[in-house]
Amino acid sequence: MRLKGKVAVVTGSASGIGKATITRMAREGASAVVTDVNAERIKEVVREIEGAGGTAMDFKADVTKRPEVKALMEATVKRFGRIDILVNNAGVTRHKPFLDLTDEDWDFVLAVDLKGVFNCIQAAAPFMMEQRYGKIVNISSVAGIGASARGAGRANYEAAKAGVVQLTKTFARELGPYGVNVNSVAPGSVHTPMTHTGRGEDAARHLEHKSQLCVLRRIGQVEDIANAILFLASDESDFISGQTLRVDGGRTDML
Repeated sequence: MRLKGKVAVVTGSASGIGKATITRMAREGASAVVTDVNAERIKEVVREIEGAGGTAMDFKADVTKRPEVKALMEATVKRFGRIDILVNNAGVTRHKPFLDLTDEDWDFVLAVDLKGVFNCIQAAAPFMMEQRYGKIVNISSVAGIGASARGAGRANYEAAKAGVVQLTKTFARELGPYGVNVNSVAPGSVHTPMTHTGRGEDAARHLEHKSQLCVLRRIGQVEDIANAILFLASDESDFISGQTLRVDGGRTDML
């Protein structure tokens, strides 16, 4: 087991990439902390992990609220004694042409997708620094690294995800001397519940279009991203930090 004896916290792990990641980590031997704003769904994920023989706890937390994030990390250490892995996966979208974006549209996406990453690292880092070990994986997007030239209506999301890439570099430099690796994963088009957000009946057409932008000619599955996250969270990535791994099926629209 690649994560035997490790303690992993994955935000936004009630569904999608987050759920695939935390359940995979549990299968690899990690004690799993399932956290999201959806209390019922995180309990379901915990039951699934425990039913498969794993160890898990649920903790409802909103990553935009520092007191809740602080309580999450403290509860993790109280239960398991340490935090080895943090995956900042919680994310939202608000698709609108930029001329139609309201303050609330902008602030909501930036608060979850960027500030939430900062809040979680700030709360978890002291524990990792003290134990002189940690693996932090932030979830960015190809939309944040200039690979979404054909996209539109995502100024808030793309700005947030670009910020995640830069936060990754900054925290890698600041935490590296303490034995903490900080990297990010930039998924391409992946079939998750968020794929359908704001698209309605256009979701199928969107997925087909995106599949044609990949040299592998398919949409990513949540397991594809979870596999990459697992690598960066394992000791196999000990000499990698400050990097963004693009997991996009070979996008052909990169700048």
